[in-house]
Amino acid sequence: MEKEYKYYLDKGVLPNDYWVDIQALNPSAKERLGYPTQKPLKLLERIIKASSNEGDTILDAYCGCGTTVDAAQKLGRNWIGIDITYQSIVLIIKRIEETYGKDISSKININGIPKDMDSAIALANRNDDRIRKEFEKWAILTYSDNRAAINHKKGADRGIDGCAYFAESINYNRAIILQVKSGKVSSRDIRDLYGTVTRENAAMGIFITLNEPTSAMIKEANSCGNYYHNAMNRSYENIQIVTIKDMIENKKRLGIPLIQEVIKSSERKSKISKQLPFLDEAV
Repeated sequence: MEKEYKYYLDKGVLPNDYWVDIQALNPSAKERLGYPTQKPLKLLERIIKASSNEGDTILDAYCGCGTTVDAAQKLGRNWIGIDITYQSIVLIIKRIEETYGKDISSKININGIPKDMDSAIALANRNDDRIRKEFEKWAILTYSDNRAAINHKKGADRGIDGCAYFAESINYNRAIILQVKSGKVSSRDIRDLYGTVTRENAAMGIFITLNEPTSAMIKEANSCGNYYHNAMNRSYENIQIVTIKDMIENKKRLGIPLIQEVIKSSERKSKISKQLPFLDEAV
């Protein structure tokens, strides 16, 4: 027996169990962040409106680029977002700040990232390689104020964990190579990084270490010379050693203006005039 439906025009239209009026995001959509499974904000707004009331709490356990979080914030819901990668959390916080203002960060509790040396050491020493890789991402993005690209290539990384860019002149950008070490370090690591910087024709290299550098490492870094930035009329050490302790306790950050924030899409990466090989991959 076929189903029959009775419509009451004064009550409005019955909702369908399929929606075709909200289109998928096209590559040029303004809200696109380059995340492969990103959904339209309007879609999440409709879902949240239909399933919750203002003041309720929305949970997205795979929050990706934060569309659910954005919609929940807009609609006056509390929210909890969970993601395994630090890079996703950075992207979400940036998205929320740009939409609702920088002050909103003070109202957001972020758990699971290093806030002191004990938690940094714990993350660096995890047995799971995938989780331990998050230590590298956290160190690079924190030190660069979320303005570096992460090397996502599997296998040999050619001594490059991350890369940041700055404008050397109007038409030319130069690279800064970032390398992170959580284990034992020596002056050989500094020589290797300098070799990588030379091979890639980068301007300078940043060596981020969990352990304190030895005097031999500092001497080796000092022997690598300086890079002179004509536009800024300033010299920078070709190889700079940064400790996690300095980053956490003294808030030490990369002190050179960079040309971009967290790289989020291949479209944005194509605009960079000088690239390192790993930037062919989407983030």
